[in-house]
Amino acid sequence: MKFCVECFGCRANQAEVQEWILDLEKAGYAYTHHQAEADFGILNTCSVTAKAERDVFRAVNRAFRRTHIPWIIAGCSATHEGDNLKRLFPGYIFLDNKEKADMAAEVRRRFPQESNLIFHSAFRSRLFLKIHDGCNFRCAYCIVPTLRGPSRSRPLESVLRRARYAASLGYREFVLTGINLSSYGFDLFPRHSLLEAVQGLAEISGVEFIRLSSLDPRYLRYDFIQGLKATGKVCPSFHFSFQSGSNSVLKRMKRGSKVTDYRRILDMFDRLFPDANLGADFITGFPEETEKEHRETVDFISNSSLNYLHVFPYSPRPGTAAARQDPPPSHVVRSRAGELKQINRNLRFAFRESRLGRVLDAVMIEETPNFSMAVTDNYLSVRMPPTRGFKQKRISLRLTRVVNDNLCEGEYVDLPKARIQP
Repeated sequence: MKFCVECFGCRANQAEVQEWILDLEKAGYAYTHHQAEADFGILNTCSVTAKAERDVFRAVNRAFRRTHIPWIIAGCSATHEGDNLKRLFPGYIFLDNKEKADMAAEVRRRFPQESNLIFHSAFRSRLFLKIHDGCNFRCAYCIVPTLRGPSRSRPLESVLRRARYAASLGYREFVLTGINLSSYGFDLFPRHSLLEAVQGLAEISGVEFIRLSSLDPRYLRYDFIQGLKATGKVCPSFHFSFQSGSNSVLKRMKRGSKVTDYRRILDMFDRLFPDANLGADFITGFPEETEKEHRETVDFISNSSLNYLHVFPYSPRPGTAAARQDPPPSHVVRSRAGELKQINRNLRFAFRESRLGRVLDAVMIEETPNFSMAVTDNYLSVRMPPTRGFKQKRISLRLTRVVNDNLCEGEYVDLPKARIQP
């Protein structure tokens, strides 16, 4: 029996989907990229913004009209808008965040089959490994704690067992993800930490690259960053949930951080990971944000070592504290978001240009007859001459050209010419 998947939202959602695929393939179900070949589909949803939720509704509607297979609609939108979805799309299966926790069991119950085969589709070249869910903070703008519940960490041995299995399948690059990844282990008994999870992962044979998804600045200390560096396997690419560069906005957001904390954090990463690609989330147009506060954010970014931004126009979510306040006019929000997005493009291009001529470690993620694609340890996408037999393998490359702010080109270093396709 074949199945397909669709995914919206964060890396935690991507990690969930990847785990479902591995578990279902182990149970004898075959993953396919093509909906026309599938016997059923799974859609993991997102409600972090109103736009994300609209995109989910459009995707479900498209699947409802164009496919003739049953779908499991799971996750945050099924939790937040389950009644509306059930009314609009009768016959589909809806699983909220609690019900989707054991997706493989749900699938076996609803789509039983007899098979002794074990499949492996190499859904991605890197493994997204979700080790944490939920959040105990109540930031003024965020609906995620309502939808995901309190902070919950996956037991450390379970994390390492899953990683060892994935490494045995050939995965070399691992991305640790979680709703609030930095708080990993605080709820476990005995207590563990994110650094312990990274250190355990680094000791597994076959694990060559370790990446971390978004880091909460409230948890970042020098000894943590020092420990990451000491493993020798943590990639020099880090993302932070800053949200604003204005102290007054951060206070209204209930973020529990100040701009001086952000400067201190960036300085520590600059010292221990001097070639790192550093990025951060920023929400623009938060309720009552003034032009002066916006300029404070722009000034902070311009005088920081950040190399890219993820920019989100503020989106009020029902039930959050900020939803009761009035944001700036929509044209002001669009203008401020546009300014930050242009800064992002400039930062990304400048960072790539500064790496021209350098030799970087990378993992090959795609091989086609016309080109191969690699991702460097500092998270640059690089188009390479075509090869065969190097997918998921570690290589060295030299950056030769910046195509745009998303793509570079490169040449191989120390790769046997016989493996480069003419």
